[in-house]
Amino acid sequence: MADTDTYFTIKKPDNPLLRSIVEYYFYIDASVSEMISGAEFIIPFPRVTFGYLFDHPFRVINHTLNETVLAEIAISRISTQKITVEPSTERIKILGAHVKPFGLAHFTKVPINSLPWIINTKALFGSIANKFLRKVNACRDTESMFHEVEAVFLDNILARDLSLITKAIELIEINAAHLEITELSQLLAVSDRTIRNHFYDYIGCSPKEYLRIVKLKQIAFQMKHSESSLTHIAYDNNYFDQAHFIREVKDITGQTPNRLRKQIPSFRFLQF
Repeated sequence: MADTDTYFTIKKPDNPLLRSIVEYYFYIDASVSEMISGAEFIIPFPRVTFGYLFDHPFRVINHTLNETVLAEIAISRISTQKITVEPSTERIKILGAHVKPFGLAHFTKVPINSLPWIINTKALFGSIANKFLRKVNACRDTESMFHEVEAVFLDNILARDLSLITKAIELIEINAAHLEITELSQLLAVSDRTIRNHFYDYIGCSPKEYLRIVKLKQIAFQMKHSESSLTHIAYDNNYFDQAHFIREVKDITGQTPNRLRKQIPSFRFLQF
């Protein structure tokens, strides 16, 4: 059953296998004035997002690479690049899914790090994507659209052994990202090189970059949901030097922790 608030409708997958890969499906339909006012910074997050924006594409600006893409149906990549999104019409209408970090590797054997920073879904999946769009555009309600997303995932999931990368992600989460790569390799009984290769192939970034993103997720969650001081949040995330904490947050987000905390309540496209 879907969970709906003012703007978002969210649903967990029905299929048990997909629940291990997909966090949830979501649907947004609102005017721009109800949602955001201009460009919105996307905090780097340890998950992949698929989105179909119907006739209301977004401008997606990668400030790190100085590139802009008009996105209609796209898949995000996990990275620390600085990205903002901006609506190009007066309405926001998005059908999508938030997928676990290794989720995309269940649907393509192309190494994830070889894909562009924002993945054109039609270019990657061709006729599968075009057929999906025809079905979604014929749907008359949100539940039917979610059904089509689940169906296309189930019809195209690949049989792959992703047990090592899945375990690596689990260990990082359990240890709150307080792991060195060597420690992770030892826990998994493989070499550092094997870990790096798995991250590049199945996640799309280095393990070090992924650890930074997970730690930022925790920092942002605490900023949003606790009254703790920034000093306490820094110590809680193993930053015993305030200067280091400020540099790290600013390096990834382009903003100081204090400024980031003030902006988080207005973020709409990243749900903590």
